[in-house]
Amino acid sequence: MAGCERPAARVIAIVYGTTGELIKLAPVILELERRGHHPLLLCTGQQVQQLPACADELGLPEVSLWLARGSGGHDLERKREIPGWATRVAASVARNRTRLRRQLTSDGRSPFVLVHGDTLTTVLGALAGRALGVPVGHIEAGMRSGDWRNPFPEELNRRIAARLVELHFAPGPRAVANLRREAVRGEIIDTGQNTIRDAVALVGESVAPSIVVPDEPFGLVSLHRFELIEREAQFRPLLELLHAHSRRQPLLFVDHSTTASVIDRSPALSALFDDRLRRIPRQPYLQFIALLRRASFLVSDSGGSQEECAFLGIPCVIHRAVSEHDTGLDGSVLLSHLDLAVVRGFLDDPDRWRIPFGQTQSRPSERIVDELARRGAVSR
Repeated sequence: MAGCERPAARVIAIVYGTTGELIKLAPVILELERRGHHPLLLCTGQQVQQLPACADELGLPEVSLWLARGSGGHDLERKREIPGWATRVAASVARNRTRLRRQLTSDGRSPFVLVHGDTLTTVLGALAGRALGVPVGHIEAGMRSGDWRNPFPEELNRRIAARLVELHFAPGPRAVANLRREAVRGEIIDTGQNTIRDAVALVGESVAPSIVVPDEPFGLVSLHRFELIEREAQFRPLLELLHAHSRRQPLLFVDHSTTASVIDRSPALSALFDDRLRRIPRQPYLQFIALLRRASFLVSDSGGSQEECAFLGIPCVIHRAVSEHDTGLDGSVLLSHLDLAVVRGFLDDPDRWRIPFGQTQSRPSERIVDELARRGAVSR
């Protein structure tokens, strides 16, 4: 098992499978490393192609154990790939159960398994912790849209995870209130903010985009959620609107693998792209934040991007029916509720939403590690 030969005690295991999870977990991992603790990093490989470069870019240790490697060695791109991948993850946990449990409990400290967010990996990681007989902590717990169908399956994943974990790291009062209303078992810890605040802070002002950007002001587009891109009745009109706007202002369109797959299968969608609505490769995290800082605005369906724009004060419209994130909605972020008229109004004057978010000195990642230290899992 590569990477498991470190001599230091490793009583914390961190389970992740997507770049979004890894980015938000990176400040926690780095804080643990700073205190001399080297967690076991267990990867489900949900985005197996993207994760190694992301970890290297963020200066993170290598994966301790790959529980699976996506579907045939590539990122999960279609729903039909999920059952086989999940089965491989479960089988790997079962096969390595004794070994992992021995590593986590070898020095008498209080072991923990940490999971993050709302992906299928979140649920599988929580189940793995239960199978190992180790308490599970959920980072970014308690966020709710109020509708289990939106976003799906993320809202459902969060609710399932809340029933499996013992320690809920909730990013603010709204998330805390949601968990108390649901009467979840275990302890709720208010981290004040989302760890993505700490992740964005890792990106120095000197970091430059990895692509050539337009000389004139430009917008950025990042869309990847299945419930949008796989519904042509919603996706195509949005792309047509973006195409029309790009005649006035160039737009850079991030090619997520799932999104690119949908576009490339449709000549009608592919025809909407040109040098004004320009497809660009998905960017490494540091370069994406550098690009976002230079953009006039962002059109996205990502809750993570919502948090980033709120933190940076970048005007942003989130094209979703509902969002479990409330950060920035009273400032630089507008939720469209899937109404194209809202997106059109935003594009007409995005600077109306250029309201810098009030930054604080709070570091949620330190708060999480401090709580683990209080419980005897790591050094203070």
